Amino acid sequence: MKRTIMSRVAANNVVMLLSVCVLMLAGCARQSLNQNAMVRQMLAAREQQIQITPLTHTFGSFSMDKAYHIQKALAREVSALLGPVAGYKVAYASRVAQEQFGIDEPARGPYYLMQRVPTGSVLPAEAFNELMLETEIAFTIGKRIDKSIADVAALKSHVKWVHAAFDAGDFPYKTDRAKPVPADMVAIGTGAHVFVFGPGVEPEQVDIDNINLDLIRNGQKIRTRPASDIMGSPWNSLLWCVNHLHRYGLALEPGMVVFSGTAARAYKVKADVDDIKGQYVGDCGALGKVTMTIE
Repeated sequence: MKRTIMSRVAANNVVMLLSVCVLMLAGCARQSLNQNAMVRQMLAAREQQIQITPLTHTFGSFSMDKAYHIQKALAREVSALLGPVAGYKVAYASRVAQEQFGIDEPARGPYYLMQRVPTGSVLPAEAFNELMLETEIAFTIGKRIDKSIADVAALKSHVKWVHAAFDAGDFPYKTDRAKPVPADMVAIGTGAHVFVFGPGVEPEQVDIDNINLDLIRNGQKIRTRPASDIMGSPWNSLLWCVNHLHRYGLALEPGMVVFSGTAARAYKVKADVDDIKGQYVGDCGALGKVTMTIE
């Protein structure tokens, strides 16, 4: 009798364990299906050059960690269209921006080889749905970084050049139904679209912590912030990006670039508004200038 009762208890435990496993597998399958559906939707939007409803509104909320896994899956598909990942941009690089969006660290997104545009280029307004233009500092990597780095002093030996730069993003979401949250922006790559940088300067030749980042349109200064507003130093932004990439098993190869982000608000304007057209200059003082025309 006692053995029969124990056998029943064991059998019930096995059934419960199997039920839990089935539920877990079903949950994983749903997550996988959702991720695949998100990637397909983002690829279709890229192909059609349209904005989409934020993913969290369509598919439900997800964590920042999940957002980076979605971004990685999307990058595998986009690389087949735009070439390999050529670097990364940092977003939410100021404490003010992090507090505004309720996050405690910056975010990052990939650039692709075919998104690089030479300084002085002329781009059509139709290349954007909604321009997000920022003057930033860019770093060109000189030595491979495939591990975490303790501090800026150790980091500097891996950097070959610093540059004045433009991050010319394209805002990916329509906001009539919902506003995107940081996880939405991370999943889609933080709006990375076109990146431009000026001539390289050796890191020891300029103190990038003590320059201003000015954005000028048709001769008029429309944005300006000190570079030190970027996490206290643009070098801190690069250090964060290096270590965050390592957490996700990603490395920076020689020749890749990292854009520091900016503390100034992006110049954000729809493509069908005349204010998108003009001659733009990113003036970074002793670091030099970068230019672009949209017409």
